[in-house]
Amino acid sequence: MKVSTVVFDKLPEHDTCWAFIEGTDGKLYTGVCGEITGGLSAYVAGYDPLQKKMDYLVEMASAVGHPADNGEATHSKVHKCLLQDDDGTIYAATHCTGAPDGDWLWRPWGCWNHPRKFFSGAGLVALKPDGEIIYSKIILNKEGARCMALAPKRRKIYGMSYPKNHFFIYDLEKRETRDLGRIGNINPQAVFTDADENAYTTDDFGKIIKYDAVKDSLYDTGLQIPFVSWRNGYHNTLYDIVCDPDENKVWGVTWTWGQRLFSLDFNTMKLTDYGPALEEAHQWSHIIHTHVGGMVFGPDKKLYFTANRQRETGSHPDLIRFDPDNGNRENLGALAVNGVPADHIARGALGADGCLYFSEAGNTPTKLFCCDLGFGSKPQFKNHRYWG
Repeated sequence: MKVSTVVFDKLPEHDTCWAFIEGTDGKLYTGVCGEITGGLSAYVAGYDPLQKKMDYLVEMASAVGHPADNGEATHSKVHKCLLQDDDGTIYAATHCTGAPDGDWLWRPWGCWNHPRKFFSGAGLVALKPDGEIIYSKIILNKEGARCMALAPKRRKIYGMSYPKNHFFIYDLEKRETRDLGRIGNINPQAVFTDADENAYTTDDFGKIIKYDAVKDSLYDTGLQIPFVSWRNGYHNTLYDIVCDPDENKVWGVTWTWGQRLFSLDFNTMKLTDYGPALEEAHQWSHIIHTHVGGMVFGPDKKLYFTANRQRETGSHPDLIRFDPDNGNRENLGALAVNGVPADHIARGALGADGCLYFSEAGNTPTKLFCCDLGFGSKPQFKNHRYWG
């Protein structure tokens, strides 16, 4: 495995890349975020794997009318809220965690009614792949957008707000937001859709909540994503989820202690637990030490993801290959360049060059990790997903 990096060197203080998608045009798009340093703005960037060219497309804070130096909590983060329509239109929405200019820490509840340091609310930017802004607007009041999914045929965006944890729908034709209510305390990290553009996410205990697009209602499906036997499922939410390249199903990983790998078959609505993502958890450990993410199918139709493992030097991710046919896992080695490892991986994507790319969170400047496994060709199947 040959590992290299694509560094966002023009943004040296930015420290995370949470949203990362494969574009319909062969480019890779990401939201470059700054959470530790106050007064930063998120950027949407596009990378061409064939030309090895990076373009910084949009500076989000100015685009939504709230510049990063205005004293408010900043639009410094695009979380799992970067989507691309079939016509190439990109939708990016901002999340809240970035501190105001001059501050180093910010909390939403403590500043909810502050006359200056409040967050204005998630800002949505619709743009073309060359960076031309089509329009922008604030779509939530004082809340950030944590995760979103696109329903291109129904012309809707489904999402979860933070900190109130409400399920919302944004109408792309009317350019209006509708709030369907609170689903719990613990924010999920993903909203995903089926072929009929119904939406799915999880509540506080990992129970799968479905939005039925025809009935226009939310309900509990009765399914629960897996968790270790010595826990009750609390704080067991979705972290990452990808489409199967052949079947009408999705593969996901949980966001909790003792991360589990699972699949959900839409034809039968059967959820299958494939056990621990990498290693069995026998006792409590902070989630950052065993973080799992970066799920992506390779050209070989094997599922790849990263899993943090604890070492003497800290907790850093290895690349794991999972065979859906027999359930075998293979550790391909550390995500590291010249001995310097990645911190955490949020999302994965398959490049037009046949390499696997992973977006990093937790280092400055933040970067993409490129893993060349010798495929040497473009993927022969559609790998575009409609959620962040």
